[in-house]
Amino acid sequence: MKNEMQKNIILITLTIFLFFSCKVNDKNNAQEIKRIFKTDYEHSLISRGNNFNDFNPYKDSLDYFLICLHHNIPIQEIIDNTSFTDEKIANIEKILLKKNWLKIENDCPKPTIFIADEKDGNYLYEKSFPIAQQITSKIIDFLPKIKKDFSKLELAKNDTFEKWSFLILSNVLLDSWQIDNVESEFLKAPVRPLRNNKNYYYSIMVSNSKTESFGIFGNQDEEVDKKLMNIYGNNRTHDISKQQQNYINKSDNEKLVNLANEFKPILINILNEQKKYIRDIYIESKYSEKISFEEFFIWWYHFIYTDVTNKLSKKGYLTVPEDGNFYYEIENE
Repeated sequence: MKNEMQKNIILITLTIFLFFSCKVNDKNNAQEIKRIFKTDYEHSLISRGNNFNDFNPYKDSLDYFLICLHHNIPIQEIIDNTSFTDEKIANIEKILLKKNWLKIENDCPKPTIFIADEKDGNYLYEKSFPIAQQITSKIIDFLPKIKKDFSKLELAKNDTFEKWSFLILSNVLLDSWQIDNVESEFLKAPVRPLRNNKNYYYSIMVSNSKTESFGIFGNQDEEVDKKLMNIYGNNRTHDISKQQQNYINKSDNEKLVNLANEFKPILINILNEQKKYIRDIYIESKYSEKISFEEFFIWWYHFIYTDVTNKLSKKGYLTVPEDGNFYYEIENE
């Protein structure tokens, strides 16, 4: 009984503390809250194995609560302009603090996951230009080597480089085959953020009616009948198992890993050269007031390599499939 009373006192204290902290009165907050709750958002996860959130962030509008905090809207104004009650807010805070999706800093509750509204995303694309331009240039310089290595692949016996150019120049050089290297060698963070005994990055970004959020390219895999099926693209709403697949055997996959590793020092060198600029944007964007540098950069990096991909496409160096997706199967271990 004593422990239960202590828990109740702590919860009440926390609730009162949060209600009266971070007072930023803004007559436009009511309109902003209304806009947020009318907007669709997309959730994304970077993880491996069984490292993923063990709760439903959609339940009780937990995600919308975090988005409001991202916009520095005081909790009392959230209560005044939504159906949230004091009790509901207290329960939400308790869950999010436990899961390490929320922190208290300088008397303010702040999300610890990456959140991007339309304005945020447009800003990050704009600021990605100098980095994306440099990476694009280096990939073009590296292209003869890439095509030479491609010609040695088993899959090249029946397919052209143009068909595989999107996967190789974007996913192999910059994303799925490369992102671990970016985390470990640039961010120096081989372990992803710990959230309730799970290691993963998480984002909530405004939805796009035509593609995934901000047109960002990403990879999705699924084991189907002991086959490792994948989609790489920005329109991954299709059933993987029903798509015609391009096949990568073990030998070809090892060669693609080697190709990514050969480009790795070029990419890491660019990021290290741009580190001051990257840090400056982290601070200028105000994300430094909410989330870690690692959490910020790993999601901004998705904007950067998507920008690179689009630049290469416009220049004619790669071909993005008509539906935005490349479907493939990797030979299972």
